Amino acid sequence: MTPPDELDPQAPPEHPVAVAPAGETAPESPLAGRVPDDRRETPRDRIVANVKTIAGAVILAMFIRIVLFEAFEIEGPSMMPTLLDGDRVVVAKFMYGLFFPGADEAVVSWGMPHVGDVIILKGKDGVDIVKRVIGLPGDIIDVEDDVVTRNGTRVTGARLGPCHYTNEPQHELGCDWVREHVGNTTYTTSTDHADSQPPTTVFPLRVPPGEIFVLGDHRDHSNDSRYFGTVSAKRIKGRALFIYWSSETQSGRWRRERMFTSVH
Repeated sequence: MTPPDELDPQAPPEHPVAVAPAGETAPESPLAGRVPDDRRETPRDRIVANVKTIAGAVILAMFIRIVLFEAFEIEGPSMMPTLLDGDRVVVAKFMYGLFFPGADEAVVSWGMPHVGDVIILKGKDGVDIVKRVIGLPGDIIDVEDDVVTRNGTRVTGARLGPCHYTNEPQHELGCDWVREHVGNTTYTTSTDHADSQPPTTVFPLRVPPGEIFVLGDHRDHSNDSRYFGTVSAKRIKGRALFIYWSSETQSGRWRRERMFTSVH
């Protein structure tokens, strides 16, 4: 047995330990606080980390736009007074199905709209349009002399008086607001008594399975199911939730009173 006070010549050398006299602080080892060379962040590591952050942000933004929400700008008077030319709305895309950008129909559909919903849909000409749902599969719709009925119940109600927004050229003949009610939704439509083109759709009609009947709230200036017939529900991109920005297209005036108002 080796005596305890003798050193084993085969044992590895120990690192010296700095010892200070009582009451004094031991000097710091020159190796303290140093990061091993193999753990230091290199420029390549920083680039990889930045790329991952940017890629994650892009994927999140694409997920939100494709699956959850998307912003749309309203062009034209077809939904006045509910939506004005120059309104910008947030649309919920997750309510009816999965609709990829550039597609004409949803890849997967899991819901139908309610009558009265204001929706964005892909028109038969490939252009995004905004309309109100008036009829669902099985409903019988009739339109005669600007009076709309659904399943024998009159949708068109009483006139409310002159339109408040009368600065558009198509209102030169005068404009009236009309109260309507369909399903659980009450809303306002407008007419300027113009000699609009008579409907090409034959009424009354029964909405086929998987299809919807849509109208614009400005009945004299809307290309809708009165002219192109019913539309496949797979063409619905989402439901309009609220207006997040609004400005007049000609003057650029900001319509502050319309900001963050819900669409119904």
